[in-house]
Amino acid sequence: MKKVTIQDIAAEMGLSRNTVAKALNGGLVSPQTRQTVLEKAWQMGYAKLDERMLQEVQAGSRRVNTGTILVLLQNRQSAFWNKTLAGISMAVNDEGYRMQLHVVDEDDKNGDGVLRAIADDVRGIIFMGVFPIGFVRAVSRAGLPMTFFNSPIYAQEYIDLGDVVNVDGFYSMNRLTGHVIKQKGCTKLAYIGYAEGSRMIQARYLGFLNACNQNGIELDERFLFTHPSNHISFSYAMVEEVVRKFPYIPEAVICEDDDVAKNVALALLQSDPSAAQRTVITGFNNTIEPDFFKRDILTVEVRMEELGRRLVKSVIDRVKKPSMDVTFITIATYPKLS
Repeated sequence: MKKVTIQDIAAEMGLSRNTVAKALNGGLVSPQTRQTVLEKAWQMGYAKLDERMLQEVQAGSRRVNTGTILVLLQNRQSAFWNKTLAGISMAVNDEGYRMQLHVVDEDDKNGDGVLRAIADDVRGIIFMGVFPIGFVRAVSRAGLPMTFFNSPIYAQEYIDLGDVVNVDGFYSMNRLTGHVIKQKGCTKLAYIGYAEGSRMIQARYLGFLNACNQNGIELDERFLFTHPSNHISFSYAMVEEVVRKFPYIPEAVICEDDDVAKNVALALLQSDPSAAQRTVITGFNNTIEPDFFKRDILTVEVRMEELGRRLVKSVIDRVKKPSMDVTFITIATYPKLS
């Protein structure tokens, strides 16, 4: 059997190796984070847990929670969701609650499945992603505090029901695109991203347009792909079709996120391997694997663990004080321009 390492535990939890190492070696982390890491290390069979650590695991398992935070996720797995959920889980634990994750069935249009899943001790709900407003209204019948990560472009109906937390896309995408133009010398740009998919993704597109305008770049409409054919997201098949439609290979392809960026690189690799290497490609979220063949994809870091904590703080603040005004929060992001 393979020996379990700190890196294995970090990967399983979606945490940095440094955080896990601190938790296991008496470093500066919260007691709850230490407890969560110890429990995971014990479950995975980490061999270096001493008797004192095992006692902490046992004591933590007897802790009484003050309630449950329900997290609703649509059926899409990604590194972004996994790491954000890890942050949510730790923050919920830090606050003395437990997390219940519910993957919403695509056929649950009226929210009945979610309403049935709500346990008696659920105190608040976090929506991960953009859900149809009819579904959100149906879930709101439970009368629980709600926080939304991301929202439709017209977010007023969400704001009427709870707090909305977004990550900055406009300024980061503006800086990223400006870097591609000024530092990389690219003037022939393509854009791939669902401009109307959500308020967050629209902000990225507007940041791209603003940077082009600021730098005097005239965009060719034939290279602006802002509406996926399925009205959901740009899958690999759709990105492959987009690349085939290029009149010529642009100098840079600006993408709404890292998933699209990887699909662009792979599609170019299939059609023209040299183009895959020379074309500047950008993404967003900083989730590209270190061993991905194209290692120079530019991206934007979202501190996903901290994002998860902010979502929990938002909903628990409302649990503790339901009369608080609703908030619309934008969290900073960090372009990686090396």
